[in-house]
Amino acid sequence: MFNFIVSKVIPKDASRSDARIREKYGLICSILSIICNAFLVVFKLIFGFITQSVAIQADGLNNLSDMGSNLATMFGFKLAGRHADLDHPYGHGRYEYIAGLIIAFIILMVGFSSLKESVVRIFKPEAVLFQWSAVIVLILSILVKIWMYMYNKSAGKTIDSSSLKAAAQDSMNDVLTTSATLISLCLSLVTDLPVDGIMGTLVSLFVLKSGVDIFKDTVNPLLGQAPSKELVDEIHQFVMSYDKVIGIHDFMMHDYGPGRLYMTLHAEVDCHEDISEVHDQIDLIERDILKTYNILTTIHMDPINTNDPLTKKLREQVIQVIKSIDERYSIHDFRIVDGPTHTNLIFDVLIPACDTCDHQIIKDKISKLMLECDKNYFCVIHVEHGFV
Repeated sequence: MFNFIVSKVIPKDASRSDARIREKYGLICSILSIICNAFLVVFKLIFGFITQSVAIQADGLNNLSDMGSNLATMFGFKLAGRHADLDHPYGHGRYEYIAGLIIAFIILMVGFSSLKESVVRIFKPEAVLFQWSAVIVLILSILVKIWMYMYNKSAGKTIDSSSLKAAAQDSMNDVLTTSATLISLCLSLVTDLPVDGIMGTLVSLFVLKSGVDIFKDTVNPLLGQAPSKELVDEIHQFVMSYDKVIGIHDFMMHDYGPGRLYMTLHAEVDCHEDISEVHDQIDLIERDILKTYNILTTIHMDPINTNDPLTKKLREQVIQVIKSIDERYSIHDFRIVDGPTHTNLIFDVLIPACDTCDHQIIKDKISKLMLECDKNYFCVIHVEHGFV
């Protein structure tokens, strides 16, 4: 049914990174979830009233709170789809992450509340009254929530949406919680142990873990999460496939919401090449990256001398020294100023973002090792951290 609805609303060849398409997916899933939860609320309240079951009525009110997270998802996608404005020139895509964050908080609140209640029931067990009416309601609730989990997970994977993945996990948590209640209800026929409290505790711990995982998944991009190594390597190979590019460095990527990636990098080019031809290819690379990866890119050209034997020799020498200090270190923007009494070696050293070593200590080590190679080598070094 979900695929049928999607086929009627979203074109087959539509780009899954397009903000409008993402908004449509989010609205379809949110509206379906609101309808499903509204059905469960009405059904459980009516059934609970008829059977005089407080537990069924309480479960119905729990589904009412689920509608709150569905509304958060819907408004998150609606706000994320808004066009850029003067105050937010990069768009509003991060609202989608905020919606996922709200769902994570709701899941954590439900998990803590359920854990507290379950632990109390272990030490102060209450008699569980088996009712077929309750079994019917619980099974129906499980089936509806499984369907909600499946379409939210499918849509979340299709458009790589953290908020829809969070909604899917929320539905799965409901499936597990309701299943635990159903199992406890059935086991009450054969044992007097506080099965409902034990099952509730186990499920609550799982719910809390899933809440923490969702919280991390939504907070990381808001804090400035590094792009995946696979994407970085793929883009590196893509840029290096153009004949004018000798090397790339100072690679930065900024995430302003799904489908709103911005990237800057420096491309090393031969200083003897025709500047117009090189610039033309740099423009081409920027357009091709946008077309292939949907990433708006700005590339800065760094001209380097590839024909000078002394520059090449000293560059290799510096690289060996750098690698002897730490294999993860690299250099770029290398150039020399050769004079009658000494030679200045000017370059940048790139170190991992997690490296906490003092920059001056790194500079002193490199300078000392280069002076051991030749007392006339003076190093002018800038140390910087990598962003990918």
